[in-house]
Amino acid sequence: MASNAESQRRKGSLATARVVPTLLALIVVYASYVVVGPLSINYLINGPNPRITAGLTISIIWFLLVIPTAVSWARLLHVVARHPGYVAQGGGEQTGDPNYIAPGLEEFYNRDVFVCDSRGLPIWCAYCQAWKPDRAHHNQDTGRCTLKMDHFCPWVGGVVGERAMKFFAQFLVYSLILSSYGLVVLAYFLSETRYDVQWIVALSLAGFFVFFTAGMIVNTVWMALKNVTTIENITARRGTMLLAVLLPPDLQAPQGLRLPSPVARTSRSKSDDGSSSDRPLTSDLDDASHQNYFNNGRVYRGLRHPSRSKHWKGTITYPLALSSDQPPLPAPISRTFAILETSPGTNPWDLGTPWRNFTAVFGDKLHHWLLPVRHSPCCDHSSMVSQYPLGPQFEQLLADVGLTQYHKWNDSSLSGVGREGRKRKRKLEEGWRNGERPDGWPTKKEVGRMRREASRKRIRAKRGVDL
Repeated sequence: MASNAESQRRKGSLATARVVPTLLALIVVYASYVVVGPLSINYLINGPNPRITAGLTISIIWFLLVIPTAVSWARLLHVVARHPGYVAQGGGEQTGDPNYIAPGLEEFYNRDVFVCDSRGLPIWCAYCQAWKPDRAHHNQDTGRCTLKMDHFCPWVGGVVGERAMKFFAQFLVYSLILSSYGLVVLAYFLSETRYDVQWIVALSLAGFFVFFTAGMIVNTVWMALKNVTTIENITARRGTMLLAVLLPPDLQAPQGLRLPSPVARTSRSKSDDGSSSDRPLTSDLDDASHQNYFNNGRVYRGLRHPSRSKHWKGTITYPLALSSDQPPLPAPISRTFAILETSPGTNPWDLGTPWRNFTAVFGDKLHHWLLPVRHSPCCDHSSMVSQYPLGPQFEQLLADVGLTQYHKWNDSSLSGVGREGRKRKRKLEEGWRNGERPDGWPTKKEVGRMRREASRKRIRAKRGVDL
């Protein structure tokens, strides 16, 4: 349970988030009144030197700019108020029984990659009592975990997450255009005469929002080009993360051999004594597919080369909790994951280019950028590879561990030597990008064998040997 101080802080933040949007709406109404009333009507149209065309044009342009600003703001408020990307809260406690595993792991281990802890389990939120999906963060102001949470913004009434980020940026851009227009118009006519103190107030408000929104836009676009959030950017340089990566088919543990549960020990533990549990030796359902449920064989250790990497932290096999009463028929296939630790500053979701990162948030069409209608492409989590598309830095991690995927094999790519005799860095294939499932990875030993074979072929070719 949250403490009284946290509860009071949360109530204060939510109350502020309700008041500030109303205050912002009143500021826009007041600025519209100043531009249309004292400036356009009283000074330009009915003033001592009537300028009817200028007065009408200024008012029309102002409202043409107010419309997209109001629409984008209304769309943003609607998303933030209803569903900015909240993660469903759990109903049980993770503490108490150390061997208890909360339900919902299937959502993670059915994918090929997910963020995990040192045991290979997804990240657990003690406040929400639920597993946290990749890039989800808990916000103390709302008391909820939010997918790809960026920050809590009282100006828009709540959390800016993956479902609201695009509309938030659109609102900032339209607000900057509207504020800049008001600043220029008021400053120009204020230079002619000191007509009304209301002009000065509106000019000051316009100037404030110009600098405020400009700074927010620069920061938002910069992070979108890097595919990071405000929270991720704070811990990016010094922080590391653990990723559970599905091992390739040739390195998967045989179906008859299971790794121990991470709650008791991981595959790296030296205290593994292979002790058996109280599970029955036979199933109530007479089916051979359930024999793996109750097998307490030795730990499978076939990952010699990858396990030498500094990134390698162990393995974990799912599913963990297997029913001994009425196990499902047919038995689910076990999936073994490697637990890999990234280097400080690694962003596995950086898609490689600023354009790809930008389109992941704003889309690749002009009308997607302008109209606050469709959600960001990154809100699509239908891929079974990972929660979000993975980029070259993730592929580089696989290469460092020794699990790099190669789709094509040729003499140049295997040897790393070009026709000119200069060494070239091998280019990583698409691999895990855009939701593509890898077909399989060669082991490090197999890569070495193929390189040596390619080298022998080149030597024979130089000697004129007919192969």
